[in-house]
Amino acid sequence: ETTTETEPEAAVNAPDTEDSQEAERTENAGRRLWPRRPWRWAAAVAAAAVLAGGVFGFMKYREVSGELAQLRRQQADREAAAQLAKDYALKSLTYSYEDPDAFFRSVEDGVSQQLKDKYVNATDVLKSIMLQAQVTSTGEVLATDPVAQPGGVYQVVVSAHQTTRNLQNPTPKVSIILLQVTVSRAGNGWQVSDIGPKTGSHPPVEEQLPPPEAPSAPPEPAPKR
Repeated sequence: ETTTETEPEAAVNAPDTEDSQEAERTENAGRRLWPRRPWRWAAAVAAAAVLAGGVFGFMKYREVSGELAQLRRQQADREAAAQLAKDYALKSLTYSYEDPDAFFRSVEDGVSQQLKDKYVNATDVLKSIMLQAQVTSTGEVLATDPVAQPGGVYQVVVSAHQTTRNLQNPTPKVSIILLQVTVSRAGNGWQVSDIGPKTGSHPPVEEQLPPPEAPSAPPEPAPKR
């Protein structure tokens, strides 16, 4: 009788055992989906994030460095053009009838061929004026304003004092003038390619140095007889 009762009980408990084994296999399979050491995965993810941040930071650094280098080059070009225009403006404002050839040698040195040709073609006329009127001139640059143009060109506005005197007016006379000097890229350097009065500028303001003397009183009329 005991044996008869045990056999049905074992038959009833068999499905429960099979269900338990299946549940255990499912749980074990779920566990295998996750690493046994999760800290390694966390470290790998963190390292990847740091690497990506480093790459992005390096690319940003290169971009900013390139922009800064370009700004420095532009500033250097601007300063070089302004200095060249200043020096050439002084050359163009400095001449004397005592040595007119020195003036033409100075203004023709280091300029574009087009500008040199302008001076060569005008040499006889300008030299004749200098000698006949005994003209002398000196200059003083007050300010420069370089403006970049397309094609590696700067238009530099130069404001200056020009002090002149001649045979008819031996007293020095000062004029405030505006010159526009064109500075162009030539190889690795710069050269002046044109010069002239600033377009649309006001007529020169002249000041006599020393101050003009007061006009003398007219002579008294001779007494009538």
